[in-house]
Amino acid sequence: MPELPDVETFKRYIDSTSLHQRIDDVDVRNAYVLKGVSGRELARRLKGRRFESSRRHGKHLFVRAEEELWLRLHFGITGWLQYFKDERNAPQHARVVFVFEKNHRLAFDDQRKFGQIGLVKDVDEFLKKRDLGPDALDVDLAQFKNILAKHRGAVKSILLNQKLIAGIGNIYADEILFRVRIHPATQTSALKEKAVAKLFRAARYILKEAIAAKADDRMPKSWLLRHRGKGGKCPRCGRELKSAKIGGRTAWFCAHCQKRASGS
Repeated sequence: MPELPDVETFKRYIDSTSLHQRIDDVDVRNAYVLKGVSGRELARRLKGRRFESSRRHGKHLFVRAEEELWLRLHFGITGWLQYFKDERNAPQHARVVFVFEKNHRLAFDDQRKFGQIGLVKDVDEFLKKRDLGPDALDVDLAQFKNILAKHRGAVKSILLNQKLIAGIGNIYADEILFRVRIHPATQTSALKEKAVAKLFRAARYILKEAIAAKADDRMPKSWLLRHRGKGGKCPRCGRELKSAKIGGRTAWFCAHCQKRASGS
């Protein structure tokens, strides 16, 4: 599922390919991904406009189409973007295609159709209605400490709670915890101040490094991400990785390197 680094990569992709071009048409090939807007209305309100800028918050991407109109993109599980010109190069599961002048196109591709496309007038109001927390890269150390101090539970569940911190998903929560050797089931109440500070720095480091690598296979082999899964070995000690359900999500970790302790 696309997480903050993936969506930031999509943001930069749109910025480099799709801004400042007149939208000549909006080809809705599967309206299932549309939320709160019909295909006809989406096309009517966007045709003749230009995408002027973009903004990411957590796992949501917003693209401004002049004045008070924003295209909202959420990538679900399999959503991604492709910019192309020749229809023969269209991705296989293109659900909505934005057709620009000179026939360049931007496709929202989503094989499993869990993604969402909509229109919003006010991004801040949308975020408020969704009760989303601050973006994971905008949170400072004091805010981070306050969030963990006020909310009890497994540390991984807290990292995944989009109402507390927006943007961190299952994969990067595991990666962050692996980096600081904290077991994902460790209770936040057991984390000492030093461990919380390490966790904060790890979160920023992992997210920024993943963005720099464009959230693809160029991530270091020393990261958990490239080994997680059945039969995977810990890149640190070589022991077999373990998995467990924590807060309804599957966590991958090294039981040897990530002790379920105080995090001191």
